[in-house]
Amino acid sequence: MNILILSCGARNKLVQYFREKDNGISKVICADCSVYAPALYEADRHYLIPRMSSPDYTAAIYSVCEKEKIDAVLPLQEDELALTASLKEQYQQAGVTPIVSSFGMLELCRDKYAFYQHLQKNDLPALMTYRQFSDFQADYQAKKADLPVFIKPVRGCGSIGIQKVENMELLDALCKYSEEEMLIQQLAEGEEYGADLYVDLLSHKPVSIFVKKKLRMRAGETEKSVSVKDPVLFDLIKKTAATLSLSGPIDMDIFKVNGSYYISEVNPRFGGGYPHAHACGMNFPKLIAENIAGRENPDTIGNYEEGVCMLKYAELMTLNI
Repeated sequence: MNILILSCGARNKLVQYFREKDNGISKVICADCSVYAPALYEADRHYLIPRMSSPDYTAAIYSVCEKEKIDAVLPLQEDELALTASLKEQYQQAGVTPIVSSFGMLELCRDKYAFYQHLQKNDLPALMTYRQFSDFQADYQAKKADLPVFIKPVRGCGSIGIQKVENMELLDALCKYSEEEMLIQQLAEGEEYGADLYVDLLSHKPVSIFVKKKLRMRAGETEKSVSVKDPVLFDLIKKTAATLSLSGPIDMDIFKVNGSYYISEVNPRFGGGYPHAHACGMNFPKLIAENIAGRENPDTIGNYEEGVCMLKYAELMTLNI
């Protein structure tokens, strides 16, 4: 099986995992629009392609697929997820399997307020969230909500634009004058968890779940974490996934406040903290290869060791370009 990883950027570890022996993958091809994307140089072969906004983008991807006899294509970046999903039929007609959830599901998860409404509709625990400052103000005056709160862009990613706000005047100004539409969320003063799960492409059920307690975050990614197991949380993750038509690798954010879990976000892609799961024995590249070969994966949920810490640190690469 040959796989094409799109917008590989600095996901060097992920590319290395796909190139590991005995995971069913023959050749790993990477593509990016920048010659300075370090993960390009971890692949068996790499290609520079136009930006997603270019009219030549699609033709360039198809050309790589044909030349390298690609069996599956894996997007890593939010906007490219949606673009790949919109081209799903064309990929399939070319004999290529896009490892991505449906376009509608990607849009639901990307719109954080729509996702909050989905959680409410399905009786899943969620942090109180407001799309309008006036709605929060009304609840605040009625003593149904309190400060401080957490604000973030409705369609943001990578923790860009997030902020803790402690007074109404600043909250009003940020909601009114921010370049992007903002939402207001109950401040979760508790523990933060991340889950890496794989939803089988054939059975459409979660077959692997790894949970880590986040100890430190930087630039929206988990920098330090420790593996944990909790049957209650496993059940909540499965219950949440059952309400969503997800496919492939999924990243989920959860908070624990006063002993109760709350679903925060679902990102239908590889999360930045996946290396922790892989180091603990989870092998999503192998699960992908099994699916592309037409085989369902067995349920191995929770099959890992507790108390294993991940400590992320910087590496560098030098080469002549």
